[in-house]
Amino acid sequence: MKEFVIEASTGRAFTLKKGQKIKVIDLEGRQVADFLAFNETDPSERLSTAATIDANGSLRLQPDDFLFSNYYREMLKVVSDTVGRHDLLHPACSQAMYGWQYQISTPHPNCRDNLAEALKPYGLVEIEIPTPFNIFMNTLISPEGAVRVEEPVSRPGDFIELEARMDLIVALAACSVEESKCNGFRCTPVKVQIYA
Repeated sequence: MKEFVIEASTGRAFTLKKGQKIKVIDLEGRQVADFLAFNETDPSERLSTAATIDANGSLRLQPDDFLFSNYYREMLKVVSDTVGRHDLLHPACSQAMYGWQYQISTPHPNCRDNLAEALKPYGLVEIEIPTPFNIFMNTLISPEGAVRVEEPVSRPGDFIELEARMDLIVALAACSVEESKCNGFRCTPVKVQIYA
C-alpha cells in the first residue's frame, strides 16, 4: 500500500492504475478535497461532473455508482463511503473566486493553482482545470434552487474509497478556503491510501 498526506492548502498529482483503489481520508474532519482524474493514455478524456450527474441521474453518489468521463465512460467506481455527502457542482477555488466572494486581492492559496501546478510533471501544462469532484463538500439546494455551502459532515477518519476503471492521472488538493463554512473556517490535511 502507498500512503501519503496532502497538507492543508496544497495539491498533489499521481497515477492510479486500472483496478487499484484509492481511499481519501479526512484526518481532522470538515475538510474538502478537490479531486480530478484524466485518462493516462489520452488526457483529453477527463472526469466530468456534468456527465457524472447525468449518467447517475443524481447529485448524490452512492456505493456502486460511477464517476464518468466527458466521453461518458466509467473512470472510477464508488466502493465505500462513510460520509455520503459530496459536491459535483462547484468549481475549484481560485484567485478570481477569492476576489469576487471575499474581496481578497492579495495572493491566496487556491485549489485551481495547486491542481494546475501538481499536474505539470505529467505534461498537463496551462490546462483549464475542470470542475472537480469535491469530496466531503456539503452543498445544499433549496426547493427554489438556491445553493449554499454548509460545513462538511465528515469527522476525523471518515473516508471515501474509489476503484479505478482505467489507468489514470489523478490530482487532489486539500481545499484552501478558510473564510467560510466550506472547511469549517479551518484548513487541514487529508490522507491518501492507494492499494491493489
